[in-house]
Amino acid sequence: MNKKRLTLCIISIAILAVSLTVMLCDYLIPLSFWTHPILNFLFALFVGFGIMSLVLGVTNKSPWYIFTATGLLGLAIIYVLLQYIEWWIGVIIVVVVCAIMAIISVIRSGVKTEDIALNESPEYKNYKQRCAEKNSEEESEREEIPQLKSFKD
Repeated sequence: MNKKRLTLCIISIAILAVSLTVMLCDYLIPLSFWTHPILNFLFALFVGFGIMSLVLGVTNKSPWYIFTATGLLGLAIIYVLLQYIEWWIGVIIVVVVCAIMAIISVIRSGVKTEDIALNESPEYKNYKQRCAEKNSEEESEREEIPQLKSFKD
């Protein structure tokens, strides 16, 4: 296991532990933090994994991680906003946050997607390049096969 995966596993376990602690504190100590202890657990979980996904999306230039962060943080924001304001204002704010995250996703990883679409990515090989590689591999295999002599010669 490489260091990056180990770090992500440790951070994930820490997020889960903090979320469980928030839930248990709200359940055992009657503070009436918000609505329900399980919803508070989900809120802490969504915020933690949303921030982790956002950091991974920005560092790896991955629109998938940014999309996941948008969903998780959007759910967390709407939960908080529904506690204090009207539901329709909360939905408008979440839509605005999702639009901002979409713009960040396009700005941060749009160039990578354009390179693939325009066949300019260094990892991408077009059809002619792949055929040439396939033909060169077949030729090298043909050259490596030894010629057998017949017994008649």
